[in-house]
This record gives sequence, structure tokens and C-alpha cells, in this order.
Amino acid sequence: MQCTYGALKWGMTNHSKPDTPGVHVPPPVIVVVFLAIGLAADKYFPSSFGAPMNYLGKLGGVLIVGGFALAFWCAWKYHKAKTSILPHTKDSAIIDTGPFRFSRNPIYLSMILVFIGVCFYWNAPIALLFLIPTILTLRYYVIAKEEAYLIRRFGDEYLSYQRKVRRWL
Repeated sequence: MQCTYGALKWGMTNHSKPDTPGVHVPPPVIVVVFLAIGLAADKYFPSSFGAPMNYLGKLGGVLIVGGFALAFWCAWKYHKAKTSILPHTKDSAIIDTGPFRFSRNPIYLSMILVFIGVCFYWNAPIALLFLIPTILTLRYYVIAKEEAYLIRRFGDEYLSYQRKVRRWL
């Protein structure tokens, strides 16, 4: 049975749980909200890393570019596997190549790299403190739901992948 909610379709099985991870807030939104709160806090409580801005800006830029490069690599792997990258949709495959050989969550790692890069680029150490609730929210709201879903959906295949590849790195 298919249920429609707005423009999104949610696959349902047995009229109970959706055949999706059930993540209703897109992870990039979670990251951007915590980053925005952190940058606002840094503006109201000005601080500095104490390192030369030129050095921090370059390091931040490298982290931002690296994070986006990793995200695009992951998106390409999803495209090649013909499965959806969106966490509110049904998965059709487990990807275990490319960055997924080293991390079960390389897209979230890419978001963390961008977060840290932005904090360094804008010399915003207070904003960097907001990385902690960002990671905790990703881990316990998003990843926990995704992993439970993948176990339901793929069973032993996902459990085997889980044993071979770490969650983060």
C-alpha cells in the first residue's frame, strides 16, 4: 500500500511501519540548523581560535571542499547502485564500495567535515561546540533509525556489512 504525504510517497507494508527508515527531518537540515545556532552564538559571544586567520581560513576551505567532494562521491555511488540517497525513501541496495568500504556513514562524515570547515573558515570556536549535539542527533535520531531499517530490510546481508565496516571510520 502506498500512502501519500504532500509530495513524498511513503511505502507501507502490512498497514503498519513504513518501509523506510522513518527519518522525517533531512540530515542536512539538522546539520545546518545546529551550525546556524552555533554561528549565531559565536556572533553574540565573540571568540577566536587564536590561530592566524589565514591558516584557519585555508584549513577551513580544505575541509569544506573535502566534505563536499566526499558527499558527491557518495551520491555518485548511490546513483550507480540505483538506490535513493534520501533517508525517507525505500532502499534497494547496500552500498559497500568506494567510501562505504571504510564507513557506513560517509555522507554524515562529509557533513561533519563541512561543519568543522565552516567553523574554522569563520574562526568560530563557539560554533564548533555545536558539533557535539549535531553528532549526537545524527547518531541517535538518524543513524539508529536507518540501521534498524536496514536490518529489517536486508537482514543478514546488512548485519554482515555492519560487522565488517565501522559506523564512522
